[in-house]
Amino acid sequence: MTIVVLSLGDLETNCYVVWDDPDRALVIDPADDPDSILTVIRSKGLTVQAVLLTHVHFDHMLAAEAVCQATGAPLWAGAGDEPALGDPGRNLSTWLPGGQAVTLTADRLLREGDRLSMGGQTLTVWETPGHTPGCICLVGDGVLFSGDTLFCGSIGRIDFPGGDVTAMRASLSRLCALPDETAVYSGHGPATTIGREKMSNPYLR
Repeated sequence: MTIVVLSLGDLETNCYVVWDDPDRALVIDPADDPDSILTVIRSKGLTVQAVLLTHVHFDHMLAAEAVCQATGAPLWAGAGDEPALGDPGRNLSTWLPGGQAVTLTADRLLREGDRLSMGGQTLTVWETPGHTPGCICLVGDGVLFSGDTLFCGSIGRIDFPGGDVTAMRASLSRLCALPDETAVYSGHGPATTIGREKMSNPYLR
């Protein structure tokens, strides 16, 4: 699996362009700056299977519409976050300068256990609510795309609309059961591993 990481937007949100076969690429969390994302797609000769949101906050989806239009790819998001896609208050886009509202519609709603194939690689959807009701993680062979559920040294905030401390604890406990060597690619900050976070992340102790 090839993973290109782009840190985009004022909040330095990580966007991942992921592929195992150039005909089966995913764009995960198209945070901002669609031109940068499209440059990677075109330079690598990729066909985008889908644009996927790990959760529905504006900083993870500002470029979604433009990337979908340019590539013809559908937009996929967690089923539990569907109401926030069209609600600027819940997706926090009312925080943007000038009160810019972001409203989107998903072409497919992802649920627990859905399997996303990219050539020889498969990512499985895990529902991991806590940061938002519809947060999802993508789990593959030795890899985890954790969105804003788990960061290197921290976790996603639970004080936004839809945040839930009890759900977050359950989601983190589930992630901790993954093998220690699992590489973690999160929504913000550097990559890490499950083993490192179990040893050093204060929220996992």
